[in-house]
Amino acid sequence: MAHYTNIRLNARGSSPQLPAFCRSRRTITTNVRVSSLQQLQWLLWLLLALQLSTILLLLAGPVSAPTREQAGAPLAATGAAGATVLSPSQL
Repeated sequence: MAHYTNIRLNARGSSPQLPAFCRSRRTITTNVRVSSLQQLQWLLWLLLALQLSTILLLLAGPVSAPTREQAGAPLAATGAAGATVLSPSQL
């Protein structure tokens, strides 16, 4: 099976010649709006914040469950004003 390429030999036949689209010296320009760059910058900041928060969560490690003093004792906590807040089972 023969393979054909777009590379042609020049008149002397000693070195290959590239196709015309490779030899063109036309410059390629792209217009970018400032607003699109600002959106990209905000997106990068958001990505950085998410990565940092993930790293901090991993560094914090596992959080243990609160321990009860007695297995049968009701769970009660003190509220902000000093009042005792009862668990739903005590109501």
